[in-house]
Amino acid sequence: MYLLTCLFLFVHAGTKEELILEDNTGATPLKLASDKGHRQLTLFLSKAMQTRSSSFVNKLFCGKLGETSYAPLLFGLIVSEMVLFFTSIVAASNLPKITAMAGLWAWFGLSCGVCSLIAFRRCSSKDPGYVKRSNEVDSDHTAIDPLIDINFNSPSWKGNWSQLCPTCKVIRPVRSKHCPTCKRCVEQFDHHCPWISNCVGKKNKRDFLVFVIMGGLTSFVGGSTAVQRIWRSNPHIHPSDSLIQHVLIEHPGAAVFLFFDLLIFIATMTLTISQAYMIARNITTNELWNTRRFSYLRGPDGRFYNPYNHGWQRNCSDFLVNGYTRDDEVVPSSIL
Repeated sequence: MYLLTCLFLFVHAGTKEELILEDNTGATPLKLASDKGHRQLTLFLSKAMQTRSSSFVNKLFCGKLGETSYAPLLFGLIVSEMVLFFTSIVAASNLPKITAMAGLWAWFGLSCGVCSLIAFRRCSSKDPGYVKRSNEVDSDHTAIDPLIDINFNSPSWKGNWSQLCPTCKVIRPVRSKHCPTCKRCVEQFDHHCPWISNCVGKKNKRDFLVFVIMGGLTSFVGGSTAVQRIWRSNPHIHPSDSLIQHVLIEHPGAAVFLFFDLLIFIATMTLTISQAYMIARNITTNELWNTRRFSYLRGPDGRFYNPYNHGWQRNCSDFLVNGYTRDDEVVPSSIL
């Protein structure tokens, strides 16, 4: 048991490259354990290799995509869309004079765009819920490695070795995860979003939801206003032409705006629905994608159950009031 514990610490602190290192004979740790007949070590190393193997989900949230920051690109796209909307839709010379109602909706859409930029700034710059390291809690630095000096009698320690983060040298809360991109442990880790260049966690999840909702509202209002303005222009289209061809030829700026507006609307609505669903269930994206990896998401019979789901009404009210769903109280599996 002691050997497995030490091995867990070494594997958890290391990287995939270290798991496939070869000795002078070309043998990897997995091969050595198999050759020596250590069945438990072989199974443990094999699972560790599978966990750290490249997968679509890992690349999407924590891999090459996560290592790249697309925040400046998204910020520039939002600003460009707002400029295109004003020049090609609101103040376009080849469209009829804008009515009072259309003008009101246009300014409402632009106001929503400004609010989405503010929300974007908040969720990208705000602390997502970093777990404090020992040198951030105590200013007295000692020569002892904080990983060795960890207090396992702490109430936060649940006896689960996956709570131990050798990189940050902390015992992290149960629902936390170490983000390989930010290189920090994040409470209630949802996912790392390269589009905001930040993790989405306990302290900025509400800001992230506000951002995607405002983005969806902005794109809906802007797109609806653009379609209404183009439709009211009453173009005399040749029977051999289509409306899309006419818009591309006569209103290229509006066509570009509508194309990107549709992409933004689809993306933001998908995120809004998925985030609302997970908030109502009090579960994170990380937990939803990796259910089998977390022992606390399994009942005594081995089947899935979420001990943090207090019902959609309480989950949503906690989130709206506190900015996060509570995880200090658990629901026994016997009453689910």
